[in-house]
Amino acid sequence: MFSVGLVLSAGGSVGDPWHSGAISAIAESTGWDARTADLIVGTSAGTFTATALRAGLSPADCEARFLDSPLTNVGQAVVDRIVTPYELPEIERSLAPSGPKMAARAMWPPWKVDPVRLAYGLLPDGTRCGDAIATRVDELLPDGWPVTPTWLVAVRLDDGRRIVFGRDDVAGTPGQASQASSAIPAFYAPTQIGPRKYVDGAVHSSTNADLAAMLGFDLVIVSSVKTATPDARSWRRDTERTWFSTKLDDEVDAIRSRGTAVAVIEPDAEQLEMLQTDPDQRRSAACRAGRAAAQRMLATTDGLGIKSIIERGLS
Repeated sequence: MFSVGLVLSAGGSVGDPWHSGAISAIAESTGWDARTADLIVGTSAGTFTATALRAGLSPADCEARFLDSPLTNVGQAVVDRIVTPYELPEIERSLAPSGPKMAARAMWPPWKVDPVRLAYGLLPDGTRCGDAIATRVDELLPDGWPVTPTWLVAVRLDDGRRIVFGRDDVAGTPGQASQASSAIPAFYAPTQIGPRKYVDGAVHSSTNADLAAMLGFDLVIVSSVKTATPDARSWRRDTERTWFSTKLDDEVDAIRSRGTAVAVIEPDAEQLEMLQTDPDQRRSAACRAGRAAAQRMLATTDGLGIKSIIERGLS
């Protein structure tokens, strides 16, 4: 039986449109529908694409949302489940560090300092309430967690531990998990679920692709807008992107070491430029950039191999 894991990265406002363009291009080129993924791992913005797919929105309809194109009747019916406006009201906050324990743990042992957890743990809480995110995702998935594995990644604020909603023994609806996973430190308030607070899963990794390493899939597809191809990386120009890129490299190595094929869709220099377009056009540009990156990957020797794996699996 042919099995595929799909990994959808963080990415802020360009994350969902990037993933939507990428999975639509894959569907057109290979016939593989991302709704059928045996596992979807979503981090931050990637949780929005993940939950849309699990709600039944096709890759083509995912893409159409960002290109001002009409959706199919089925797709429109899915989108119409969401009735809550996307509003992020401001709330008061303390200027004290939001995660001092997480920051302290990030410095130990000293030869393995985690600069991302350290920096974000010392930032104050954000001023935006993301409750509408939880409500909208739960409207999209009124029956709760999908039957097919869907893992949404967040970081627990008190100790900096990665938490995988949908896999770990933790409470939370898909909407709460999406809100937690996308709670960008210093922008959003941490998401409270029960006695615990959570922040953006990208504090651990923008992709968290290693979660798919030991599951024996035939193929893992990684859509990653927060990283870059090796020739487009620069510690000097974009330290954060290069940091996330090196983490993804390690995650991909872990997956391949288990004998699983991996397809990585990430921006090159041309797509990075597309992502820097005028803010009013950024989401549609990101969607086109994701499509272009997927098409570029599929045209390579590795991509042709990936297409062959998919075609054999679907035949």
